[in-house]
Amino acid sequence: MTEFTNESVTIDVAEDGTIVVKGDIDMAGGPLLEATILEREDQHPVVLDLAAVYFIDSSGLRSLLDGARRAHARGTEVVLRSVGPEVSRLLEITGADSQFRIERRRD
Repeated sequence: MTEFTNESVTIDVAEDGTIVVKGDIDMAGGPLLEATILEREDQHPVVLDLAAVYFIDSSGLRSLLDGARRAHARGTEVVLRSVGPEVSRLLEITGADSQFRIERRRD
């Protein structure tokens, strides 16, 4: 498993290629997530496990949307797993939920 970390987020890439995000996807964590998504763009689809994400702001959303836009251009998608209510709410109020396949939700 490959690990990337900064003060707000830890990102692991599991052996199956799933990007496992733990912490906040904010102004500090968003660029790290975006860089990790860029490195994994050979995966079809790009899968992110967000079970341990309890906060996301607009810069984090932008990182997710940029990854989804690039995936759609390649004919694939970004899959979000174990999405909690904190992330779901932001996706829903911005209308961004349609840009992703949401595989599972977390309470």
